[in-house]
Formats: sequence, structure tokens, C-alpha cells
Amino acid sequence: LETIAAQLKEQAEEYARLTDIPNVVPALHLVYAVAQPHPAIDDRYLYYVNDATVRRYAALAEELDMLLFLDLQIGRSSVQAELERVLPYLRYPQVHLALDPEFAVGPGQIPGAIFGSLHADEINRAQAMLQELVEAERLPPKLLIVHQFVDSMVQDGDSIQQYPDVELIIDMDGFGTAEVKRAIYQRYASRPYAFNAAIKLFFEQDTGVMSAEDVLSLEPRPVVVIYQ
Repeated sequence: LETIAAQLKEQAEEYARLTDIPNVVPALHLVYAVAQPHPAIDDRYLYYVNDATVRRYAALAEELDMLLFLDLQIGRSSVQAELERVLPYLRYPQVHLALDPEFAVGPGQIPGAIFGSLHADEINRAQAMLQELVEAERLPPKLLIVHQFVDSMVQDGDSIQQYPDVELIIDMDGFGTAEVKRAIYQRYASRPYAFNAAIKLFFEQDTGVMSAEDVLSLEPRPVVVIYQ
């Protein structure tokens, strides 16, 4: 983990050198609720990272002035149920949230066997819960990343609302060539509900990983860049 944190710092410094942004902030990204191909706990088709690991990540993020995103893959559960599990961690100012519709499935469906989806109502519910937390705990605004690489992953996107203390970020997920990723990024970044845009880059699966210069040339400029 410490090695990854050091690499993150170097990556952030590269972006800082190339932009006029005064403070590029590194962030750790931990999948907390991991989708499974079998029922696992309470038939949710999810495995959970243990408390000690989450607290280690949160402590390191605080020590190094980084952020920490806790990612929920949902499985056969619900956004509200899974968000309630991580609310104690989200009370830390440096901890934020990510939702992965790819693995959010309905009854009788297996995560990973099909592309899952989240409806606008579920994304709005997550934002409302984060808004309530910020107000109750007097926290700085929370960031919420929603991953997407096919249209069906976000249902009724035009009904997604904005909340004053939640920064919703649509992440263009998925791997491919730089040309394909650029086209898909611009497609999703232009959606009405993409109040902020992000892109994910894959060291192993992408054919020619986009450079920092390539990323910064995207329009609109991503507010978050994720490396996996």
C-alpha cells in the first residue's frame, strides 16, 4: 500500500507540472463491496473488505493528505443498504464514495454474467444520504463517482439531480485504444447528468495507455483520473 501511495504521488506531480491546477490531489480507491458469482453473505452476492483494512487505508490517506474512495459493486443488494454499511467511514473528511453499476443486478441475476445497472432514483438516493451526512456531521462536500461504459449502466440518467454538498462525477470506465476511449469519454461527458467527468485508464488492458498530456487534452477536462 505504501508503494502504491508513493506511485500515486508521483503521478499527481506529473499532472500538476502539466496544468495550472494549484493542487492535484492523489486518491486511493478501494473496492469495499466486491461482487461475487455466488450468494456469499445474506444472498447479496458480495464480499466485504474487513474493517482493519479500510481503517488502514483511511489512516494512510489522512497521513499523506490523500483522499480515499470506497467503491460499492452492489450485487443483488441495494444502494441504500450498502451505503449504510460504509456511512461510519464516510464520516472521515478524506473518505468519499464510488458506485459501480456494472455489478448491480436484480433477483435471479448473477453479477458479472450480465451488465448490471443503476436507476437515477438509486443514484439520487445515494446523493441524498451523502447530503444528509454532510449536514449532520458538518463535513466538507462529498465526492460521488459513478462508473459507466455502456448506456444501460445508468437508467433514466436525465432524472439525476444535483445536491449542493455532493459532487457527482461520471467516470468513463472500460478499456480499449486511446481513440476509442476518447470517443466514449466525450460521449458520456456530454450527458446532462455528467456534472463532472472522469476517465479510467488500465495499465494492462488498455492498448497504449493514454499519457497525462492526452488526458488533459480531453474536452471537458476530467476532474478525476483513475488508474487501475
